[in-house]
Amino acid sequence: MADKTSEAAQAPVAAKKGGFMTTALISVGLFTLMILSQLTFSMLACRVLPGVLPNCGDVVATAEEEEAAKEIPPPIYLPLEPALVVSFEDREAVRFLQVTVEVMARDEKAIEAVQTHTPVIRNNLLMMMGGQTLADLTNRDGKEALRQQALEEVQRILVTNTGEPGVEDLYFTSFVVQ
Repeated sequence: MADKTSEAAQAPVAAKKGGFMTTALISVGLFTLMILSQLTFSMLACRVLPGVLPNCGDVVATAEEEEAAKEIPPPIYLPLEPALVVSFEDREAVRFLQVTVEVMARDEKAIEAVQTHTPVIRNNLLMMMGGQTLADLTNRDGKEALRQQALEEVQRILVTNTGEPGVEDLYFTSFVVQ
């Protein structure tokens, strides 16, 4: 009789273990299906109706955009030679800055415009660089700020004279503070 009672007591426990594992597996399976369906729906919605979800335009590029990206012309570099040399004061000592500058454009017309207006560009860059401090010229952030100012100045000159900024970027290929 004791055997029948213990068997009867163990039967519901065994059924509960199997039931819990089954429930857990079903729950995990449903959760996985839910996540996969969300991802699949998002991808399909972006493919079929790009305007339905936000940021679909970033994920799916149209054929025209891909073609336009392929047609970007290679960069053309033009050094402003000779190097720019300016003097500036630092605690009553005269210091010198020598910078080699190169401009980058993707259009031959922009390069020709820079060559045409080189005297104005060199003048304005020399004036700008002569007003710097030693602290600005000896740390990375100061050099980067000067590079951005120089780029903006070159673009301003080109816009004034040609109507277009033309130059895409400006680089310091040599930078010496003495």
